[in-house]
Amino acid sequence: MNKLLLILSFAFLCVSCQKQETKRIYIADRTVDCDGVAPQQCMLLKDAQSQDWTYFYDTIEGFDYEEGFTYELEVAVNTIENPLADGYSTQYSLIKIISKNQNSAISQNIVLQNQESQENVSSIVYEASTRGSFLRIKVDKNTIQKTTDRSLENVTEKRCSKEDWATILSFLENIQLKNIDDLIAPTQKSSVDAALQAKLKITAMGDTYSSTNFDHGNPPQEIKQLVNTILSLSESIE
Repeated sequence: MNKLLLILSFAFLCVSCQKQETKRIYIADRTVDCDGVAPQQCMLLKDAQSQDWTYFYDTIEGFDYEEGFTYELEVAVNTIENPLADGYSTQYSLIKIISKNQNSAISQNIVLQNQESQENVSSIVYEASTRGSFLRIKVDKNTIQKTTDRSLENVTEKRCSKEDWATILSFLENIQLKNIDDLIAPTQKSSVDAALQAKLKITAMGDTYSSTNFDHGNPPQEIKQLVNTILSLSESIE
């Protein structure tokens, strides 16, 4: 009987976990509130540096996460053919930690390298869209432009005052432009079309720095004041 149970258990494992791959993943320096089976704290994961962060509802066997550090990991990923109800279809196991770095650029709000870098910002573009909606706001030291036309042909604008431009630049004092794509979106409703998907683009010295995608109206905390000010200034444009 014991031999039969052993054979059946082995057969079950072979059916349930038929595929395994090894991959590299990146883990963000903080966790966020998320809703799985119940409200919980999720790590943020991506498969490549160029991708946006996504919620990771599962755990990584053998991995002890420490907040305030970004990780590059090598993991084994098992695909479970017949997961339990409300269970995960994949299982992650740590192979090794490739790198562990304290993310001082975000967690400590390191300022721009110098005031000259801030003054070299030439324009800021805010875009938000879904399949049926589009909004684009472009601000520079002279004008504030707004359009809901994807072709960018029907654009309205108003003058940007020196005071408004100075206020906008002041919100960049605690942001390193080269790290703006590492800022973490607090929610991801746009991934299921429950909100417009937004992005902020800042051009300075001919280079354009793009933020990660975030939900319209709920940007990363580090750029929240900047985004809200841009939206507020554009409201009077008809």
